Amino acid sequence: MNKYYPNLWSPVRIGNLTVKNRIEAAPVGMSDLTPEGYLTPLNIAAYEVKARGGAGIVTLGESSVHTKTGKAHGRMIPLDDQEILPYLIQCTDAIHRHGAYANIELLHPGRRSNPLYYDGTTWGPSDGAGVAGQPVKAMPKELIEEVVSAFGDAAEMAKLGGCDMVMVHMGHGWLVHQFMSPLNNQRTDEFGGSLENRCRLAMMIIDDIKKKCGENFPIDLRISGSELTEGGFDLEDMKQFAKWVDGKVALINVSDGTFHVPSTNTTMVPSMFLPHGCNVYLAEAVRKVVTKTKVSALGGISDPDMMEEIIAQGRADMVTVGRALIADPDLPVKARDGRAADITPCQRCIVCMSGSFVPYVKYATRAAKCTVNPQIGKELEVFNPPVSGGRKKVLIAGGGPAGMEAAVRACDRGHQVILCEKTDSLGGAIKYAKYVSFKQDLDKYMHVMEQRVLNRKEITLLLNTTVTPEMAEELKPDVLVMAIGAKAFIPPIPGIDGKNVVPAVGMHENHAAIGNRVVVIGGGLIGCEEALELAKNGHEVTVLEMREDVAIDSAYLHREALLLELEKQKEHVKLFCNMSCSEIRENGVTAVAKNGEERFFAADTVLVAAGMRPLTEETEKFRYCAPDFQVIGDCYRPARVLEAAKMGYNVAMHL
Repeated sequence: MNKYYPNLWSPVRIGNLTVKNRIEAAPVGMSDLTPEGYLTPLNIAAYEVKARGGAGIVTLGESSVHTKTGKAHGRMIPLDDQEILPYLIQCTDAIHRHGAYANIELLHPGRRSNPLYYDGTTWGPSDGAGVAGQPVKAMPKELIEEVVSAFGDAAEMAKLGGCDMVMVHMGHGWLVHQFMSPLNNQRTDEFGGSLENRCRLAMMIIDDIKKKCGENFPIDLRISGSELTEGGFDLEDMKQFAKWVDGKVALINVSDGTFHVPSTNTTMVPSMFLPHGCNVYLAEAVRKVVTKTKVSALGGISDPDMMEEIIAQGRADMVTVGRALIADPDLPVKARDGRAADITPCQRCIVCMSGSFVPYVKYATRAAKCTVNPQIGKELEVFNPPVSGGRKKVLIAGGGPAGMEAAVRACDRGHQVILCEKTDSLGGAIKYAKYVSFKQDLDKYMHVMEQRVLNRKEITLLLNTTVTPEMAEELKPDVLVMAIGAKAFIPPIPGIDGKNVVPAVGMHENHAAIGNRVVVIGGGLIGCEEALELAKNGHEVTVLEMREDVAIDSAYLHREALLLELEKQKEHVKLFCNMSCSEIRENGVTAVAKNGEERFFAADTVLVAAGMRPLTEETEKFRYCAPDFQVIGDCYRPARVLEAAKMGYNVAMHL
């Protein structure tokens, strides 16, 4: 029995498999598959990293079962193409060598087919409109039977490719979900009307997989426990469905929502504005009505203490973890070994998914990203790190995210590191996260990074120390890394130097001085997040943005979640776009609309969130103070923690 997490790290039977712990790595799709959807060495390494990190089951994401009748995006694993087999075998072998079981997600997009990648007829349960606006035709019975067979064939292919089980995606607005949902299914035949009829496709798929792969080949279902939408199916419907499949499938993953209703995206993939484990109640309800099938909870679960509690209380048999294993693939083994304090916490910023969230984003970046894990997209370096150029003395100026990441990685690669921070503590700009209710995971991340620095005795940490050219001359570093951050941009507005004006970066240090009525100049990400926090704390807030929309500099899914939260606070937050501030007075702000109309907004306090500017002049003083001079983080270009951490990682890994 594990002494730290006895329930989380206890084995569990999933069908005929004995899984070593209660953690399943969720089916996170890889963005850099080949155009045909074939796995690359980088994809395989990414899945292997999760297996090495201790997940009991590792699930490959988004495979297509019937490409000729639907394709959601350009790079889905084609399980209807036997050429996938050598790549799949390589991947499952990599997963197996770390004692994990290999799983793969099977789906058909139905009306979620994307015309950018698929030019055939878009099929669904009924006539209507597709997610991308194209016409949808109702599937005839013969085609339904063909698709059912395609699911069974895909499972057979997966088994041949070394998969130990398959996950059939019956939620989130994919084809099987569409048949289940009264929002999409208006059929009058045996596949429409009653819940039993709407679930008939699901039952047929399960039966075909069992027929082709055998009774002992485990089937994992992913369902939406509720559509969370008026007129859609609800939890009671899914509890009944669970009773019908009890004993027919080995595991049920219970999520929620549907891609068809964008407002549910941020509960389906819980945002930072929602409580951790906000969807567990759905899994708990399903588990109460089944006796043979195991149930897994998912959705923003990242803390092993919470995972342990869910299992111990019998709310679920397993937890399915997605973004938390992107943030830290070693989460399971760190929990097992009593190193939970070193787990890099997921920020639930959803940047990892936003760039490829077709068809809602204009351009799919196809780039793997994580705010707090700069090794995402570089998993091959886990197994084959770049060759070091020999031990070097590295002087780092600035103890924010970029500086801390650079220090830790450089130390781990054997370099002598001196980290200097001008204040009395590490963290940089993210030190203010502790004051923001929905940024507590960022505060945790800061403390994790701080502790990593402190735990490395080889790092010389100098607090209350400003690096000077004279200091650099004395220390004679081989590498000088500038990570001194940025400063707030103060626009040249008359009255900007008034006593009632506070820069957004210093808001939390001067919170007592913030009056009840606040005008925020700048409706970017920072301005909108600060406005939301002020409104939650009882302030009346007006946001003035000169562009046509707010928060356009944020990741798609985070922006969606942020706008939903601002809508909840609409009585206390007013958003005005196409507004340029012309004057700040003691009692408010005068602004001019795009049409030339002048308006006055009363305010006790004016919060300036007009962006940041790099400390270029200060940085350039050091350019010739070391043979190797590097500029990273906000003093290179003010951006997000993601970019800062990535730059810190990159500079350290290539010394």
